[in-house]
Amino acid sequence: MFLLRFLAASAIAAEYGMGHREISVRNYGYALLSWFFATVCIYLANGIADGANDRINGVGRPIGRGDLMPAQALPVAVGAAVGAVLLGALAGPIPTLLVCAFLAIGYAYSAPPFQLRRGWLGSTTVVVAGGLLTYAAGVVAVGARPTPTLVAFAIAMSLWMGCIGAVTKDFSDVDGDRVARPRTLIALVAEWPLRRFVAAVATLIAVGIVFAAQQIPGLVPTCACLLPGAVAVGYLTLTTRHHHPRRRSRRPYHAFMATQLAANAAMGLSGL
Repeated sequence: MFLLRFLAASAIAAEYGMGHREISVRNYGYALLSWFFATVCIYLANGIADGANDRINGVGRPIGRGDLMPAQALPVAVGAAVGAVLLGALAGPIPTLLVCAFLAIGYAYSAPPFQLRRGWLGSTTVVVAGGLLTYAAGVVAVGARPTPTLVAFAIAMSLWMGCIGAVTKDFSDVDGDRVARPRTLIALVAEWPLRRFVAAVATLIAVGIVFAAQQIPGLVPTCACLLPGAVAVGYLTLTTRHHHPRRRSRRPYHAFMATQLAANAAMGLSGL
């Protein structure tokens, strides 16, 4: 998903913000691989930190299942971080700064002393920042400048990640979060009001991008994905509960994921 965001930003930037400049294929490859390794590091670190929580909630990640030991995952995560920085350095100074910032917020999200994943504000901030950094990295990789189309798209999709994805993924994990992550929204707020809030915010994001599309060219594919996506997220959020079977209680998150996959793919293809 992070690579798809990176590629979508590159495609949009190449379409609207390149002018007559040429793309360095070599530097682009370095930047893309750097982001891939950074993402691997961040997700492994989060899997290590959330191992106990995943076991309580029955999450099927390898560490939570017991198929991968933290002692095995840690050196791979460290190696991925080193590889990400080295590849970023080959791509250039700005890609290096961006990947270092990405790794830093990933560390702060999962690892002590910060462990921002434990609180709703820190968790949401990191998710939104991670999305914005990824889109920025995709733009920098092609040597382009930000455009109104890209900025509006990046903001909308990062808010979609932080306000919808970061909350809906926890709807099925209430029991574990109340033990291991006691400051998340799902642990602090009654479930029904929170579900209504998520449905309302999903609608606001979709309506906001429609208004933006009236002033900024190139946002029609985003609208075409976010509008039905907001309806699906709202409906599934309001018709499920955490005590339902896990497959059913995950449906709001699955709708969120399908929407962001479709939106990034559609915008990326529109820029080719």
